[in-house]
Amino acid sequence: MDQRIFEPIKGARLYESVVSQILELISRGEIPPGAQLPPERELADQLGVSRNVLREAFRVLEVRGIVHSRAGGGRTVRPDNVCAALPAEGVVLRLEQAVISDVLESRELLEVQVARLAAVRASDEHIQALRRICDGDDTSWAANVAFHTAVAAATGNFMLERLIRLQMDLLDHTHQRDHYRSPNDALRGLNEHRAIANAIAARDPDAAETTVRYHFRNTRTAVGQ
Repeated sequence: MDQRIFEPIKGARLYESVVSQILELISRGEIPPGAQLPPERELADQLGVSRNVLREAFRVLEVRGIVHSRAGGGRTVRPDNVCAALPAEGVVLRLEQAVISDVLESRELLEVQVARLAAVRASDEHIQALRRICDGDDTSWAANVAFHTAVAAATGNFMLERLIRLQMDLLDHTHQRDHYRSPNDALRGLNEHRAIANAIAARDPDAAETTVRYHFRNTRTAVGQ
């Protein structure tokens, strides 16, 4: 990798411009998977930004699974699950897909148990909230987040709600919806939310688990996992 490929950054939200430039360089193949980025001080000088701005940019890139940091080992572009023959323009997409796969796996492990607990603990108010969210026709990402966090809220355990929201934020950063193969996938997800809500309303933990597993299996298919 040519160490002088970076250009001074201009703009109001500097860290976003840093993120955009690094992603563009990866997409053009000038920074290949597995490449180690220049040391922080050197890179900040080349980009013309403070080290604090650079660290914020790296925080975003790490959340998205594009860059990996190691204590004392600098920062590298993640090589995980990236085929050497993959065209350069597909590298960022493939890295995002790897992160989405990991998050969906962890979400299923957590949300199966969350749904079972919600089926036991949910109050009438919790059930009404779930129905309000999924009985309409809102297939937006915000409605999706609202439903899954409402299921967690129905357990009465605030930490579960926070964990679900954190995972949803990670998927938002990696643009999960942009990876859907069909425009009908969001509507399919809404219908599955209704089935989950019905299982919780019926106070049936086994049905809640079954519907959640079905939902995640279909979601993995929708994003090509």
